[in-house]
Amino acid sequence: MPFAKAVYRWERVVPVRFARAPTTDPTVSTGPIVAAAPDPDDRGFLPHSTGGPIYPMGLDTSVEFDKRDKVRVRLLRENIDDGAQLFLKAKPDKIVSLDNPADGVALPSSNKMLVEMRPVAAGETQLEVHFGSDTGPIIHKMKIVVNRMLRVRCSVHVPTINGNVQNDSHGNVVPAVSTRSNANIQTFLNDVNKIYFPYGLHLVPDAAIDRALVLNLLNQGMVDDATEWDNVLLQNRVAHSVNIHFVPQIAAPNNPNPNFVFPPDQVGGVGVSLVGSPNDFGLLLADWVVFQSGGHELGHVLNLVNDPSQQFVHVNTVTDPATPGTGKVVRDDIVSRRRLMYAFTNILPSAKNPHRNDVGYGAGNPGAMLTIKNLVNDKTDLEMAEVRRSAARL
Repeated sequence: MPFAKAVYRWERVVPVRFARAPTTDPTVSTGPIVAAAPDPDDRGFLPHSTGGPIYPMGLDTSVEFDKRDKVRVRLLRENIDDGAQLFLKAKPDKIVSLDNPADGVALPSSNKMLVEMRPVAAGETQLEVHFGSDTGPIIHKMKIVVNRMLRVRCSVHVPTINGNVQNDSHGNVVPAVSTRSNANIQTFLNDVNKIYFPYGLHLVPDAAIDRALVLNLLNQGMVDDATEWDNVLLQNRVAHSVNIHFVPQIAAPNNPNPNFVFPPDQVGGVGVSLVGSPNDFGLLLADWVVFQSGGHELGHVLNLVNDPSQQFVHVNTVTDPATPGTGKVVRDDIVSRRRLMYAFTNILPSAKNPHRNDVGYGAGNPGAMLTIKNLVNDKTDLEMAEVRRSAARL
């Protein structure tokens, strides 16, 4: 079936491609983080060794197959007629089960199509797109990696922090203790699990939340992320667990070092690598952050971004010795903005590039993708493998 396309000099023609499915409506391209709808790692087409996209899928073997959630992805017709018959086939089989469409059933004759699957067993398979029949020529492939679940213990602390009274950026007095309730914390952690489930990780908090800890720091309700965080993370520490401290603020408004003056409502979290700092690793989270920021900081605990040269602090910055994480911007594109470890927790509006303001998670919201591929010269690759390797150390 012919199609018309304007070409200037040269262009790579892609008949179809896979994309995240925020809802069960395949025409919807943007929406909140959903455990059953991860982002495919579709970075890079050349060289050929990078292949097509790679899609993560979590497998909880404690849940019977019939009760497992359907995992979904969209298949979009880019340069092929909507009436062209397309079929899906997973090879090898018995890794995932195709629910919609079923084996041998043609995809709908529409521009945007929903694909639903369920994990069967841990392993890898290729989801093939066939033209004409289920034995016809293959026009696209997506590798699916099914990850068996790793349980990650976490111990939650809500300390009372005494010190000099300070105001937040709205002029309100910073309280001495986090305003999060136990139920709110549980919901927060459940939401963080939405990010990591496709990669085979699940946070399991201790039943009791530690609210007995009392700290005497410089400022009431504040932890200085330059000088106090390491001491805080050592308090009431539980071994072989990710210790998470929920605090009102992470700020240093009166730090004598001008390079480390951070006003309230600016630093949302601190994540310390369990690989790089095995004795005091853990998480600090401020009251004002949402769970995506918690997932980002947990990524740091699980040793992301893993770059032995220490050139990259986040996806988009290089290390400035004076102020790590605030160095020269080296990467700012739609794919990077979809990634969990992208340094900015808010995407600022851009009149020049308005299409970058929504990368698939709602206007102004960053994404939740971990990298799976290993591209040439990319120091921020293999994030899925790294978080699983780090979690296994606990």
